[in-house]
Amino acid sequence: MAGVLSQEEIDALLNAIESDGIEAAPLEAALMNQIRDYDFRTANRFNKEHIRTLKVIYDTFARLFSSYLSGTLRAMCTAEVVSVEETKYAEFVNALPSPLILAVVRMPPMVGSILLELSPDLSYAIISRLLGGTPDKESVSRGFTEIELVLLERIMRQFLPLFGESWEKVVAITTTLDRLETSPQFAQIVAMNETVAIISISVKLDNAEGTFSICLPHLALEPINQQLSTKFLYQTDVHRDIESAYEDIQKRIQMTPLDVSASFNETFAPVRDILNLQRGDVISLDHHITQPVTVRVGHLPKFKADIGVKDNRYAAKIVEIIQKEDASDE
Repeated sequence: MAGVLSQEEIDALLNAIESDGIEAAPLEAALMNQIRDYDFRTANRFNKEHIRTLKVIYDTFARLFSSYLSGTLRAMCTAEVVSVEETKYAEFVNALPSPLILAVVRMPPMVGSILLELSPDLSYAIISRLLGGTPDKESVSRGFTEIELVLLERIMRQFLPLFGESWEKVVAITTTLDRLETSPQFAQIVAMNETVAIISISVKLDNAEGTFSICLPHLALEPINQQLSTKFLYQTDVHRDIESAYEDIQKRIQMTPLDVSASFNETFAPVRDILNLQRGDVISLDHHITQPVTVRVGHLPKFKADIGVKDNRYAAKIVEIIQKEDASDE
């Protein structure tokens, strides 16, 4: 909690009281750092439920993203959601470094575009790893070449489906990359005073560290506002899991291959006769010509059928369904 003093601050206060000299300046400075301006004329567009749901969604994305980078770049990678905050689009744009990578992405059924921001440190670390180098801790301030932009665009297109996987518990979305930009002035997706949610993800790649930010305008989320609830999220999750599992099991059962065979009644013969069989010998079966054969599914008898011919091939026409299995066949 922000209003609770740490043990070090309590000890400092007690020592100051004993020495009759409390220094208020450091405490006031610490409190001033925690104070933020609030405009009562503009209420929050994202409530706490929306923020919690976005946190759950992008926690899932962070795990998928770290696994993707680890497998693609063959390097140890970790990703963690640092914050989910509501702010103005102008404040977000003004805080962006330069140069940087901005991806304009469409995610129907969301309206308009979403903005993805890769910090320069993370972008250069990915490029260095793709080209066989080692990510460096030192930041680079130069611009991006055409080859580097092509490489980053390919990486972007490959991990965009991860957004669909992370959002599937809330709503089914499809992702499309419109373009890459290196300057915020060419990637303005909403008005400067529009409210947006900023999801900041800290990414560590070998020795390098950078941030990956997602800018979600409130206007884009309006069609799915009702789904952005943790209660709805977990309720639909259980229902969808059960429904999808049932459909999956049903499809697997319907497509499962089974061995089907038609056989005559068993015929017994001594071993001596079996050993003396020669080409041209006739075996008398214990099966009458008018009696139907038994059709087995696997090892279980299921049908009675008549033997015939169809399209120059032997065929069995089902004439009876065996309702009860013979105890000897179980």
